[in-house]
Amino acid sequence: MEPIFAEAIARLERLHQEYLGYMAGLSAADLDWTPGPDMNSLCVLAVHVAESERFWAGAVVDDLFTRDRPAEFRASGYTVGQLQARFAANIAFCRTRFPRMSAASLAEVVDVSAYRHWAPQQFTRGWALMQAVAHSAEHVGHAGMTRQLLERR
Repeated sequence: MEPIFAEAIARLERLHQEYLGYMAGLSAADLDWTPGPDMNSLCVLAVHVAESERFWAGAVVDDLFTRDRPAEFRASGYTVGQLQARFAANIAFCRTRFPRMSAASLAEVVDVSAYRHWAPQQFTRGWALMQAVAHSAEHVGHAGMTRQLLERR
């Protein structure tokens, strides 16, 4: 596997461990708790991140799937184990599919028009790989703040 793909997987694994650390020891009810109106629960954050990550990793390797993004923000009732399994499935997907890719392929443009309904709809594979990692990193901070607020409620 090319180093860029191995590094992306390693970064995703570290981010997943951070998410799981913020969710450790919580019940499904705790995972569904929201700090306030228009704020996301730890469950919602984890489901949203897992779905987004899989979508963008799929764009890297031509294995896109249709997301129901609005449903991600209604997610509830998951256990930590179920959320952990979603993260693990993404890593397994990347470990299976990324070795087939070359670093040169990251310059190729992929069209996600059938799967996204807002502009722009064409991205390079490299941008999609960065988005998979960056988006997960963006929301890990939200998960940390949500856990802090949960502990202080």
